[in-house]
Amino acid sequence: MILNAGTLVTMNDEREVREEVHVVVEDGEIVDIADGYASGNDVIDARSEVVIPGLVNCHTHMYALPIRGAPLSVSPQSFYEALVDIWWEVDEAFTMDDARLSALGSCTEMLESGVTAFCDNYSGPNTLPGAMDAVAEGVAQTPIRGMIAFETTARNSRDEALAGIDENERFIRESEDDYDRVTGHYCLHTLFTNPEEIVEECVDRATTDDRPIQIHLEEGLVDVHKSIEEYGERPVPALESMGFFDADVIAAHCVHATDEEIEILGENDVAVAHNPYSNTNNAVGIANVEKMQEEGVTIGIGGDGWDPDMFETMRTAVGIHKLKQTNPSGFDNAVALEWATIGSATVMGMDDRIGSIEEGKRGDLVTLDLGPNPVLPESAPYYVVSAASRADVTRTIVDGDTVYERGEGVRSVDSADLDAVGAASAELWDRL
Repeated sequence: MILNAGTLVTMNDEREVREEVHVVVEDGEIVDIADGYASGNDVIDARSEVVIPGLVNCHTHMYALPIRGAPLSVSPQSFYEALVDIWWEVDEAFTMDDARLSALGSCTEMLESGVTAFCDNYSGPNTLPGAMDAVAEGVAQTPIRGMIAFETTARNSRDEALAGIDENERFIRESEDDYDRVTGHYCLHTLFTNPEEIVEECVDRATTDDRPIQIHLEEGLVDVHKSIEEYGERPVPALESMGFFDADVIAAHCVHATDEEIEILGENDVAVAHNPYSNTNNAVGIANVEKMQEEGVTIGIGGDGWDPDMFETMRTAVGIHKLKQTNPSGFDNAVALEWATIGSATVMGMDDRIGSIEEGKRGDLVTLDLGPNPVLPESAPYYVVSAASRADVTRTIVDGDTVYERGEGVRSVDSADLDAVGAASAELWDRL
């Protein structure tokens, strides 16, 4: 594949923005980025467009898709009530078909909005065992890259938690090789829904399989209060005492982490998946990303299953961090694009392959039509974050292959597939 780019936002170490260049991809890998435009009938013409790396969503829940628009009668007044009254009811109602179709629908949306890689955590205890195969089938029908895991929880029983850990191990060891772009990892729902023995068992399995563990950490205050009640200390030092950070850890949210806890995260090389839109929607608070940056914590960005448009998620990050400081210059817009590309790729351990446009990386690119205004190299990342949306995505390219084109949809997904996604959602609503 050869692509002519009017403006190329590379997100390389120098955060270089280049104009009037062409990108050459061979066997899925970027082999050259050269000045000037190439000619030829097969050259992709993005001379009037902005080209960015494929976006990376480092924390999502694809099984949230069917709940959009659901006629729910509950009105939670706290984050914990939302878990009990909505999400724990939803995941108990999920079927294998729901697992597969919610993954298919979500991956289609992500590709339409320029996301080429994601890290997902699925919860559906009544679909064990085999849940991860159902999710993987939905993902693999599309050309996206995905890390998937079953969300381990002992909220109902210790045996159910062990079944969740077993499911992740089974997928990694027995099924993962059946898929080209889908890999498994481990996930603990939270500390407050998993006792110490489950935490330690998950660490043992994850370190044996050399896979990361993702955990929801201090998303709501319930996590803090339960930890103090059970262990006499806040979640981060409690987890450190359990040896949790012996594993590679992706900590989602960290909204209520104190300065001292953030220092512990930094000392243990814990990566953070920041979810600004979800945190706003759930009214849980604003993570202290400024302290995380001071401590050298790797930060990526996720939609948490709520927001299908990563551009809106980036803008939410900009807005809440400026608002927190009551300073319109209190947050650098371009950082949000870093989080959504190379930052999230680093969180997922994939920064050697994706997250930036440079030789040796995979050919994951997104082309954007940002309208008539000129695009200047010094302001291009700011323009993308402040003005772009999923509607501006003209192409999503994975491994040098155009897998989504505006007006044509996602390759290998047709209207019958999307009708099936909608029908499954309606049936789930009836069960709820």
